[in-house]
Amino acid sequence: MTSTRPLEIAAFLDRQRWGEAQGEAFDADFSPRRYMRLTQDTGKTAILMDADTDQKTPEFIAVANILRRTGLLVPEIYSANAEQGLVLMQDFGTRNVGALLDAGASPLPFFLRAAEVLARLHCGFESTEAIGIDLPLYNAALFTTQAELFLDAYFPFATQRAPTDEERQDFCTAWQSVLRPIDLLPTSLLLRDFMPDNLMDVPQQGLGVLDFQDAGIGPTAYDLASLCEEVRRDGGFALLPEVIAHYLKILSQEGTPAIISAPDLLRACTILSAQRHTRILGTIVRLSMKSGRRDKLAFLPRIRNHLAYILNEPYLFPVQEWMKSNNA
Repeated sequence: MTSTRPLEIAAFLDRQRWGEAQGEAFDADFSPRRYMRLTQDTGKTAILMDADTDQKTPEFIAVANILRRTGLLVPEIYSANAEQGLVLMQDFGTRNVGALLDAGASPLPFFLRAAEVLARLHCGFESTEAIGIDLPLYNAALFTTQAELFLDAYFPFATQRAPTDEERQDFCTAWQSVLRPIDLLPTSLLLRDFMPDNLMDVPQQGLGVLDFQDAGIGPTAYDLASLCEEVRRDGGFALLPEVIAHYLKILSQEGTPAIISAPDLLRACTILSAQRHTRILGTIVRLSMKSGRRDKLAFLPRIRNHLAYILNEPYLFPVQEWMKSNNA
């Protein structure tokens, strides 16, 4: 944050008549963006998102409009200055699904509701909605590139050395071989960080969706795998078969029968879960080194255990063999 940032924020809020509101910052988890809940004297609240220039604020605004037109519950944007990375938006309250799970709520009902949100998105999204928006194509090549964050950050952290060029090439070859079938799957708008901590239980409205600036076009399986991640808490992956069955049921009820079977979708989700958790190992280490968030390192053992478990699937053996042969 630059020394002039507080002045930019104050001027932005003054123009929106929120300059006198009381602000309360709250944790943004893994996000480099900063958030503040604003409360006016009348009791009305709003959320201020303060993002650096590289944090895709224009994409956040564009995708929010797409999701709203598709029928999803996303924060209404009251005002924004995309160039400055400032967004004033609707406050969905404090019933964060991840926090509710940590407080003892039963996860399956929330996961099934989230599967319904994805089914609604995949039924309602039209590719023409994304015309004019530079959305990335999430395919085997991009997923492999993203997995390389494991080599860039986690591997040196765990082994105390950088990977060799040969190790990097073999790593990419292994991932490309297991990810290649992903390019044949049904695609839609992919939200990328669709998981409990980015969902809000909004009374009388449904599940609100947050943090979708990294959206792109990609396999429908990815957000199902993301929903059932094991990064922050145990147990999500075990729910994946029920989540998939419910998702396929809702698709059928909406008049859009799935063109992929439940076993094939489960396999795709497992592959993408492995890729996601491999990438996040690197994300956590990079975050801890860059911003001093060493508390996040506590997630590493859970992620490694989950990754080791799913790499036992035969179709993930190339990656498992790389991990074993390189003591990673």
